[in-house]
Amino acid sequence: MMQRRAVALLVVVASLVVAMAAVAGARTKAHVVKGRAATAWAGNIVIGGTIGLTGSFAAFGAQEKMGDIMAVDKVNGAGGIVIKGKHYKVVPKFLDSQSQPGLTTSEAKTLVLQDHAVGLFGTTAPPLVIPLSQVADQLKVPLVHHTPIQAWLSGSKSGYPYSWDIFFNETQQTTTQFQAANEVKTNKKVVLFTDTDPDGISMGKLWTQNAPKYGYKIVAHESFPEGTTDFSSYIQDAQSKGAQVLIAQMIPPDAAALWKQMKAASYDPQVAFCEKCAYQSAWGTTLGSVANGTMVSDIWSPAFNYPDTKMILSTEKDFGNKINPGESGVAESFTDATVLMNAIQRAGSTSGPSINAALAKTNGMYPVGHVKFNSLHYSAVKAFQVQWRNGSTVIVWPKIKGGSSVQAPVAGLK
Repeated sequence: MMQRRAVALLVVVASLVVAMAAVAGARTKAHVVKGRAATAWAGNIVIGGTIGLTGSFAAFGAQEKMGDIMAVDKVNGAGGIVIKGKHYKVVPKFLDSQSQPGLTTSEAKTLVLQDHAVGLFGTTAPPLVIPLSQVADQLKVPLVHHTPIQAWLSGSKSGYPYSWDIFFNETQQTTTQFQAANEVKTNKKVVLFTDTDPDGISMGKLWTQNAPKYGYKIVAHESFPEGTTDFSSYIQDAQSKGAQVLIAQMIPPDAAALWKQMKAASYDPQVAFCEKCAYQSAWGTTLGSVANGTMVSDIWSPAFNYPDTKMILSTEKDFGNKINPGESGVAESFTDATVLMNAIQRAGSTSGPSINAALAKTNGMYPVGHVKFNSLHYSAVKAFQVQWRNGSTVIVWPKIKGGSSVQAPVAGLK
């Protein structure tokens, strides 16, 4: 009898141990959602990002990672992605492409095939986005990104079945420089500085086409490969031809060298635009006062009060407590990541084709405005012009409440 009781007691104790272990295990998987009881994660959903955290696009990569993580934290904080009544935690996986197209390709495959990413976070530079889009198509894994639309489509005129773009369309963006320049008096003579990257090529052609429509004349077009460091002959050419309007499309390190050399050569045009190059917070920190007066296209501003504006503004401390394109880069990546995760939620599946079909039905307001994709998988956001002033930027075209007027000549180059 005593033996039976001992055995029975052991069974009860063992059952309690198993039950306690199960509760403890459940607790390790639980997350707390504000306003309701804790919910156990049913599993993880991996989304991958191969972005340039080092190399020539590092300034963009830092902003992109910040925006992606903010979007993921918001979704997980609200209960994750719900599929068939079960809550799944989104787990971001980032790899550093070192700003190299070849590494972007291999890392994207690693994220999908080894880390089992069901979707891909995007980046901005066409030399990286084009190969990333090709991998997305090959593996049938959706990618949402933000890159100049025509430059992106130059890699595939028919578009990319699994790649989706939310950014400005250069056909509109390449008119804003001339319209902003019209705010001040110039001799209408323009010099273009464009590298041989896809966006440099596409925008160079569009500026050449648009100049006469706005009464401007291209007197010099300086073209060079990425990585050029000596611009002395190009600067002399622009000076000799009397160009008072400068429009550049370059990677940030090359452009910083150009601006310093223009300052040293006393070349001070009335207006100067630095597309891509000045579209990141490091433009102000790298060049200091030399950055003042530079104009650049932008697509986000707190003035528009789009969704999640307060959340985007919370990153101001990471950008010198200034309003500049650093926050815009965060807003763009936050939008990309949110659009992708919303599609996974609507699809109710982690299947690539199902998510892709849900992305096609995207229609809503996000931090960069209204997003609705067309048949070529892009949603164009209207570009405007901002001008750098002591680490901050202010909208100078078009005229809006809270904006400013174009200041000329270029203060940092005087």
